[in-house]
Amino acid sequence: MTSDDDDVPIRVDFRDPATARAWIEDTRIKRPYRPRFLAAFCAALTSRSKLRILELGSGPGQLAGEILVHCDVQTYVALDFSPAMHQIAAQHLGELASRVTFVTRDFREPAWPRDLGTFDAIVTLQAAHETRHKRHLVPLLERARTLVAPGGMLLYADHYLTPETGLPALAPARADQPLALERAGYVEIQLRYEEGCMALWCGTNEFRRSAAQSKAP
Repeated sequence: MTSDDDDVPIRVDFRDPATARAWIEDTRIKRPYRPRFLAAFCAALTSRSKLRILELGSGPGQLAGEILVHCDVQTYVALDFSPAMHQIAAQHLGELASRVTFVTRDFREPAWPRDLGTFDAIVTLQAAHETRHKRHLVPLLERARTLVAPGGMLLYADHYLTPETGLPALAPARADQPLALERAGYVEIQLRYEEGCMALWCGTNEFRRSAAQSKAP
């Protein structure tokens, strides 16, 4: 028996190729609105050029494919802890896979941002709950912000808590999702899309004035 404060054990072994493929098909059936979220991510990015993008929990490459086709991307880094998911993503992306750097790393580990560089945008779709407890969401977003260039953005989409939620320890309340971005230091937080008890939020890593600028009259 676990308490509400315990991390939720992982139930799906995404490192197993057969299990990963079964999850992808199950998600396609249960989440028919995902394509509309993919379009909303692209819409949030299309006004910017030569984007350096990091995706957290990149999975089967669906979001990467849409962004690479519809946005002006200079660099795309796909981070996932599952080599099987990276293989599936490469197959899904086809020729686009040559434009992606696949990084096998677990974002539950505090050191995951090490040596990744700086990005204009960090994107994550239905993955942040894999920290295995909603109390880990703010630390994840804080670490992500260390990689976002000044004026860059975070695009975060995941499910929120409802009376029907099966694992409530994984899902923050809807009102707590933008609050998590605020607590992690993001500003100009906006709702970009919402459907199926899932919301896409955008937050900006604000420009910080230098000490010299702060002293200027």
